[in-house]
Amino acid sequence: MSSILQSTTTPAAGRRWRVANPLTWPAQFYAYVQEQPVQAAASATIFAGFVFMAFPGADLAVSRWAATGNANFPLSREHPLRLLRDFNRLIPFLILPAVAAMLAAQMVAPRGWLPRPHKMLFFLTFYALGPGLVIQLLKRLVGRARPSEIVEFGGTLPFTPAWQVSGACSRSCSFASGESATAIALIALTFLLPARRRWKAVFALIPVVLVFSLNRVAFGAHFLSDVVLAWLLMLWIMLWLWSVFAAQGARIDASLTRGGRPLET
Repeated sequence: MSSILQSTTTPAAGRRWRVANPLTWPAQFYAYVQEQPVQAAASATIFAGFVFMAFPGADLAVSRWAATGNANFPLSREHPLRLLRDFNRLIPFLILPAVAAMLAAQMVAPRGWLPRPHKMLFFLTFYALGPGLVIQLLKRLVGRARPSEIVEFGGTLPFTPAWQVSGACSRSCSFASGESATAIALIALTFLLPARRRWKAVFALIPVVLVFSLNRVAFGAHFLSDVVLAWLLMLWIMLWLWSVFAAQGARIDASLTRGGRPLET
């Protein structure tokens, strides 16, 4: 891979400082994401966290766009959007038992048309660790009030930036967004598919993730940073866990199926 630093000097001035050539950045970024996806997700999460902490007004500006004075978030009363929210909350109760049932079926009698056991175990583990544990811990530890509850939108609680620990909220807090975490968790389902089909499934799911997540911002239930950082944190955990499970896939499959091995990869 060529260096991101492209020389702008002549051979006679070879000792002068080299400067980055912006034209190479997209290719370098793509290569970095392809070769180091876990590190890329971690870097994106940290960078986004610093941006939202440095510019907390961005959260207020986006929420102000959705509000119309005195905590009045009109879209929160739209019946179709409320149904969308309820469906997003229902999805885990549909998907998790289905994946668990398929895993149990593979353990009893391996079938080539079902996903390999390590893929299903990865999904269940990710869901328990990410949307289940990490998000709930953050809600309790950070204690950030929701947009509809803060003074700026007619509430009584103070606004706090992302990641700032606050006692404003004691339960069902704003940071990070649980609905956004469960929405982005749908991307983890694509790892159950054969590798050749994953990117098509990811692109098909992106609009769904956006609609489910940004719906919560429109409702005044979450700040933009609650949503974006939930996405990035979940992607980080997802890619890290997948690297572990993929590396041990054959061993996990053999241990769960008593040596049986599904045909599909």
